Amino acid sequence: MDISLSINCDFESVFLINGNLIEGGEIVYAENEVVYLTVLPLSAMLLPYTVKLVGGAIKSNEELAKCYNLGAGKFYLKLLARFNYVYSIPSTKKTETGDLIEKFFKCVIENRIQDARSCLSQELSESIDDQSLLAFFDGYNDIIADDRTKGLYYLIDQTQNGTLYNFSLKYGVIDNIIEF
Repeated sequence: MDISLSINCDFESVFLINGNLIEGGEIVYAENEVVYLTVLPLSAMLLPYTVKLVGGAIKSNEELAKCYNLGAGKFYLKLLARFNYVYSIPSTKKTETGDLIEKFFKCVIENRIQDARSCLSQELSESIDDQSLLAFFDGYNDIIADDRTKGLYYLIDQTQNGTLYNFSLKYGVIDNIIEF
């Protein structure tokens, strides 16, 4: 079975896949094939690094890359920035995302219930109590948007597997959440 791997990072970069230069996107390779992916950031603040992949599993630099199983041979590779300094004071400033669904997810995970409720429609917010809201996302540690369809997001669990959800928006807030 072939593996379809979607390569994503939050910084501008190009990649070497087994020595061939690409600009990102999606690659397809055999399940038992070893793939060496080198991240070449286009910023002088970031350092390059290489990730070894076998199947859908990361075999090197697990702290800089996360591979999520989206089912049916599809995987999502999330690459993190590697900065050119080692010792620094950790930032306490929270970075807010521009995406409402991602903001909502982060608020729930960080137990900021009032901020999370501000992302919901009044009807949805009133129909769910705080414990149910927290329990709904219990076990998930990340969220990624399905690039092909607006409103569809994968919630990623501790085993790095994704579950597809549809977040319906109405008047700029979340009106309904449905698992596919």
